[in-house]
Formats: sequence, C-alpha cells, structure tokens
Amino acid sequence: MSDILYASAVIACASFSQSVSGVGFAMVATPFLLTIMNVKDAVLIGFSMAWLSQIVIVYRHRSAIHPQMCFNFVFGSAVGAPFGLWIFSASSFDSLKLIVCVALFSIALYSLCTICRNWRTIDRTVSYRLLQQEASTLWDIKEFLRWGRSGRVQLIVGSIAGFFGASIGMPGIPLTVYFNTLNVEKDVARSTSLAFFIVLLGATLAMNWWVGTISPRVLAMAPWLIPAVLIGMVVGNLVFPHIPQRWFQLTLNMILLYSGCKIFVDYLGMP
Repeated sequence: MSDILYASAVIACASFSQSVSGVGFAMVATPFLLTIMNVKDAVLIGFSMAWLSQIVIVYRHRSAIHPQMCFNFVFGSAVGAPFGLWIFSASSFDSLKLIVCVALFSIALYSLCTICRNWRTIDRTVSYRLLQQEASTLWDIKEFLRWGRSGRVQLIVGSIAGFFGASIGMPGIPLTVYFNTLNVEKDVARSTSLAFFIVLLGATLAMNWWVGTISPRVLAMAPWLIPAVLIGMVVGNLVFPHIPQRWFQLTLNMILLYSGCKIFVDYLGMP
C-alpha cells in the first residue's frame, strides 16, 4: 500500500507537469518510480498513465491541435525511431546518456538566454496561434500535401523525437526545443505535442502488450494510479490558462534542465 501511495504522489506531480507544459510526464515520473520498481515496470507505468492523461487532455482541447504539424511529427518519428532502436542496441548506453546530457544543457542554457533577452516581448510574438475556423480547415487533406520549409523542419524534429523516444524514452526534448525556438502559442504547443505522444506511446504500449513484457505488477498497480492522474490533470488544467507565454517557455526549459541533471547523475552512478 505504501508503494501505491508513493507512486500516486509521483504520478499526480507528473500529470500536473504534463497538463501545464504538454511534456515532462516521463521526465518527472520515471526517476522517482525507479526507487520502488525495476526500470521496465517504471517505464511502462509511466507510459500507460501518460497515455491516459494525454487522451483526456487532447479530447478537451482538440481544437488547439495543429493537424499538419502533428502529422509531420508522427511521420518523421517513423523514420527516426528505427534508427534510435539501432543506436540503442549498438552503442554504449552510458555514452549515449552523456551525449544527450551535454546536448540538453547546451540547448536549455541557450534557450534560457534567449528567453531572458526577449522576456518582455514573448507574450506579444507567439506563432501558430489558431482561430476556431482556421483549425477546422487545416484538417483538409490538401493541407497535408503542402511541404513548405516549416513542414520539412517539423519532419526533422519528428525524426529526432522518434530517435530520442526509441533510444532514451524522452521524445519530448526536440519538441520542446522547437516550440521554444518559434515561440509557439502555448495552447497549440501543448495540444499538438500531446496528440503526437498519443500515437507514439499508443504504438509503444501495443508492442509491449503484443510481446508480453507488461508484468502482473504493472497490471495490478495501474488501476490504483488512475485517480492520481485525474487529480494532477485537473489541477494542471486550472493553472494552465493563467500561465503567461513567457512563463510557459520558462517551464519547458526548466524541465529540460531537470532532465539533463537527472541523466548526468545517472551517468555518474550517483544514488
């Protein structure tokens, strides 16, 4: 029972983080869940609870999804994920963690400097702001066939997300960088990234179910953690509308820094 209470607190915090920023569930949940369960169970619990949270949030805020951007991310991830799996199986995991750690710190520090420099103008210069009528027209199949420069960049970002998801389980890192760089409007950033994660995590969970890697402990614990997901999600949704765009960008970068620190600590083998 104590493990369930501890896991519930962790999942509630992770669900809150995802509701506010659109990313960060696995980054917040996995390190703490590892103290009470093995790596495989911790990852699968995080994936299943994140997937549930994403479905509910996206359903409530589906009008803010940018369809073409989401499609480009998904299509790109299908290219990057197999390469990530190959790197994961062929390379030293410690070396991979060190490379990702250095990249995270470099990206986060650069983004933080940019945010500080543009602190007063961020709220007025957001991109990809969608109106209700514009969002509906973007679902037209003709829109998906228009490959401009932004579409090619999104494909690359999706490929990197697929690579990171397959290799270290953190596909949200390149999306965070992309949203920060373009100052994507927070509603669009959150809903689009979560819609992308639904596809990615859904496929991952389906594959794990197919090969039988979901343990009885995960199946027994998961239903007890659902209330924690809902609590964190409700609180996060109440807070989200009151977060200015610049604080949203700052939150994303703090999640990046946290991830970099956690990976670095794991690399050093510290408890």
